[in-house]
Amino acid sequence: MGGVMRPSKYDWARLDPQVDALLAKGMRVTQVAQALEMRVQTIRDRLSYRRRAPRAGMKRVAPALIDRSCLNCRAAFRVASPFLRLCPVCRADCG
Repeated sequence: MGGVMRPSKYDWARLDPQVDALLAKGMRVTQVAQALEMRVQTIRDRLSYRRRAPRAGMKRVAPALIDRSCLNCRAAFRVASPFLRLCPVCRADCG
């Protein structure tokens, strides 16, 4: 069962505002669950999910380009990796 998520049993787009309103009234999670006819753990899990920070790696940031001069021909070039020291032309000639 790798990576396939099934759709949620609940319509959270509709339920989240209701949960927030009940909590804002001072109700406890157990009372909110009872009012919405849901399991207490379901409400707790949803609140925990909403508090969670976005997962690392979800948004990839392009690395900054580094200005280099080729160690072989001394041509100027830009590269994303600090480990590349030969320009694309010289790298192609070496391969």
